[in-house]
This record gives sequence, structure tokens and C-alpha cells, in this order.
Amino acid sequence: MWTEAPLSTESLRDLHYRLRPDRDRPARGFSPDMAEASALLHKPYAEEHEIEEALQHWCKTRQPCQFGRAAASQGQIFFCILRERDLEDGPSGDRAIADRIAAAKRQWKQRAVTNPSNPPHSFVLVFGSPHVMEASADDNLRRFANRLLELSGWKPERRARRGENTISSDYLYLKNPQTKAYHGFRFNLDFFAAAGDGTWWHDHRFPGGVAFTANATGHMKAFMDWYSEPGRDHGGWAVTQAMMTIARSHPTKPIENGDKSEKTAREEGRVTWLLDLNQEAKPIVSRLECPLGKVPGQLAGKDWTKYEGLIHTDNAVREEFFDGREEPLSKHKPPLMDFTYLYDNTQPDFTDFTGGRIFTEDEVYADIDSPENWSHREGGYQPVSRTPEQTEEVAALLSACLKWDEIDD
Repeated sequence: MWTEAPLSTESLRDLHYRLRPDRDRPARGFSPDMAEASALLHKPYAEEHEIEEALQHWCKTRQPCQFGRAAASQGQIFFCILRERDLEDGPSGDRAIADRIAAAKRQWKQRAVTNPSNPPHSFVLVFGSPHVMEASADDNLRRFANRLLELSGWKPERRARRGENTISSDYLYLKNPQTKAYHGFRFNLDFFAAAGDGTWWHDHRFPGGVAFTANATGHMKAFMDWYSEPGRDHGGWAVTQAMMTIARSHPTKPIENGDKSEKTAREEGRVTWLLDLNQEAKPIVSRLECPLGKVPGQLAGKDWTKYEGLIHTDNAVREEFFDGREEPLSKHKPPLMDFTYLYDNTQPDFTDFTGGRIFTEDEVYADIDSPENWSHREGGYQPVSRTPEQTEEVAALLSACLKWDEIDD
């Protein structure tokens, strides 16, 4: 339930209607996959499970994040979908949205801790409307996104080292079947928007409007270690997925040759890139041996400790998405970021994100509510009222989305 005063004095509805259209978008248009998924999401007579099916396939085939792809391929993403019809005027409207998101978060965490066969490792909060999708990436869209983040309860916890960006984090829990201890795995929120389609931050596009994603990498790894393939350490798998995510970032400029060096990655306009090992085949953190085991060809000769990019991958709503520049200021001084938290158990972030911080049962239930109060949705969704023609239209739109193949690397 809503338990504290909101940080903003402006309602989400007011901010929604203050959005300004991107004047260049009609000429540029959207990528075909974006247009197809958005057309389905914006239909008021599309049922929620139909939208979820399309977005699950989007996350499986159109996003560079390997962890999100892996979760989507197993149906392990929990969605909370908001649309324009959910907007109401004044504080009561925001309170209703906040309550709905809070309920979805609780259900996600409850299922993640109790489902021993297929727990959801990821959460996606979506707000879809034509007005948001077509909005200019300016301060109005930034304020709308920040307000939605406030209403989610995932308020910024700490200031990032660069600029004005902040980091929003939380924990997802899993019980170790051997020790019976509850482990909490930290994750950071990430931000996506339709406005990114075709820009330098193309990798952070999302159909229909805006979205926040949470991928609990440590929860996914622990589930594989403890339940899916007990006794096997999937640390090498996790590092491989993280490195492949960075390597798969989308080129926003024409590729003129097959060279995959750091220099070429920058010239291609990729938002993140892997670093080459030094002349002695050593990484930047030279004390750490390669954790990959068998190194995939795409990762041969690449650093397994650090990487670079135009954005910091820990941030949520990034200021540089909304400053109107065709290229970010970080182009000339890209941040250096870290892989080692995934496998180096000597650093604090390993415990938080990968090893899992120990929580008592009382602490877990204080977050996700006591089991006697749980009320997961059962019996499917209530069908919406629509004509046979509308049903056929939605089926055609969903079919188009499900035909997408994975994007080539």
C-alpha cells in the first residue's frame, strides 16, 4: 500500500499530457519491430496476456541483454503493464498506480522465492501510450520517467559517480535448499524508452512508451546452481552472458569492415564495448584468471575484468538521454566498468549481487508480506469486450510480433 508522500508534486497524468511530440519522428519513423509491438500494446482491446506474450518475445529476440533474453526464453519475466487508461487525475490517481506496481512487485518476489521449478528472475514495468512513444526525449520525458520510478517505490538510493545520474537497487530472494538460508540478490533498475529507437542509445529502446527492467543475475545463477543443475557452478556462464551483452550492443553507424577491435566499436557507434587484452594477454586486473573455462570465439582476446561504454550500465534514468545531443559527452571520456563482481568473492559487490546476502525469514516476509496474505492472480485474465473484427486484428498483430527472429550479432 501507499505509505509515504510522493517525492514529486506533479501527478503522472499531468506529466503525461505535458510531453511534447518529437518533430523529427514522423519523418524518421520507428523500426518495424517497434511499430508492430507498439501497435498491439496501444490497442485498448488487447488483453494483458497478449501484450505480455509479445513483450516476452521482444525481450527474447530484440534486446542485447543476455540475462533478459535467457529469462524471456524460459518465461521467467514478470510484467507490470500500465496504459493511458490507468491515468487518473490528482493524488488518488498516482496512489492507485503506486498500489498496482507495489502489488506486482510483491507477487514477483513471492513467486521468485517459492517456485522451485521456474521462478521469475526478471521484472519489467511498462507504461505504454502513443503520447509517450512519440514524445521528444527532452526534460518533459525525463520528468515523466522519474515520476514513474518514484511511484514504483524504487526511488534512487545513491548518486552515481558521474554527472547527475542515480542508481536504484533492490533485492530478490531465493532459499538455498541445502542450508535453508534465504539469500537476497541485489539488482539495479535500468531504463528504456521508445524515444531511443534509431539514436545513439538505440540499445535502450522499448516499444510503446517507457519501461524499467530488473534482472537479478545472482538469483538466476543461484537457481541454476541449487535447483536446475544442483552442484554445478554456473559462474562462468554468468560472466559469459555479461560479456556477450556488452559485445552485442547495437551499431548505430554503418560497419565498414569486420574488425571487432575497441576502436572499431567506437566508430560503429556502439554504446558499450569489450576491451582487448594487453600484449601479454593479460586483463586490466591482472591478478584475476579467466573465469570462462572454454572461451567463445566472439570473446577471444577480450578483457574479462573491465569494459567501457558511452553510458554507465548501473544507472537508471540517465540525464544524457534527454539533453538533445546526437552523441553523448562521454564519447571523449567513456566510463570504465566492471565484470569482476560476478566472480571475485573478495569484493563486497560479489556478496550483494552474486553470492547473495543472508536474510532472515522475518526480513524476507517483511518485504514480500506474510504467506497468509498472498493472493496471486488465478484463473487467467478477465477477457475484455471486443468485436470479432477487433479480436482478429489483435491476433494478427500478435502473430507479426511472434515471427521476429533474433537479431544478428
